[in-house]
Amino acid sequence: MSRIDAETPRLAKIGVGTAIVCCLLLVAGCSGDSVDDDAKVSDPVPQAPADDPATINTYAEEPAETERPTTPGETPAETGTLAGVISFEGELPPPRVIQATKDPDICMKGEGAVQDVRVKDGKLAGAVVELSVRGARGSMDSPKDGFVIRQKDCRFTNPTIVAYDGAELTIYNDDPIQHNVNSGQWNQIQGPGPDPIKQKINFSGVPFLRITCNIHNWMETWVYVAQSKFHAISGEDGTFKIDGIPPGKYRGYVIHPTLGKQRVSVTIEAGQIQEESFVFKAP
Repeated sequence: MSRIDAETPRLAKIGVGTAIVCCLLLVAGCSGDSVDDDAKVSDPVPQAPADDPATINTYAEEPAETERPTTPGETPAETGTLAGVISFEGELPPPRVIQATKDPDICMKGEGAVQDVRVKDGKLAGAVVELSVRGARGSMDSPKDGFVIRQKDCRFTNPTIVAYDGAELTIYNDDPIQHNVNSGQWNQIQGPGPDPIKQKINFSGVPFLRITCNIHNWMETWVYVAQSKFHAISGEDGTFKIDGIPPGKYRGYVIHPTLGKQRVSVTIEAGQIQEESFVFKAP
């Protein structure tokens, strides 16, 4: 037998083995996972901001339901508006009677009683509506003349104002007598004259900052410390309006210094005005 004839069976065996190996590799390739060069890789899941959402006062159990689709400080192309009317039902609480045992010639120039619930034609003034919008707390600019409180005829002429944590209050005494301005955070004698008291607000977790006069104990005004720029206070006709709200679902509160608060849950759509009405009932 020639050498070629002798090697043929061995070569045949090698060829068969090679074929079997190739088949096995093909089967493994079909059943295994493969990566197509044209396959698309999914974007990573966006993570929530590290900071907690802005909340109304201390009520952190009510976060905003929907985050802004934009980053903080960015202005969305389209926003919506929340507007409505706040009403009052029932009998008004009795006014607080003024007993001017001190400086009656000045203090009794005004009315002899103070009504803390201001209602006209069933519409409530001085109620604050505020929404909690995650990532959109934003800057809250001061009014042109600042946050001003005045005292005249032994009354605070601003029943309720809205400011923010760290804002500076400017308090004037327009009476020819001495007052004593007390916020609980500061307590300061103020004589007559054009020079105002200037004090900063330090948010302590309490929604309203109550300011009084220790000399004339019926004097009282309220400062609501807003946590979000998306807020409004109802006017004498009970109406309020909040513009520039990013589209989404939000929670918040409508709150009054003596009547309490109600929860708010609204859906804002771009280019639309969402109308909501709220009613406070007599205590």
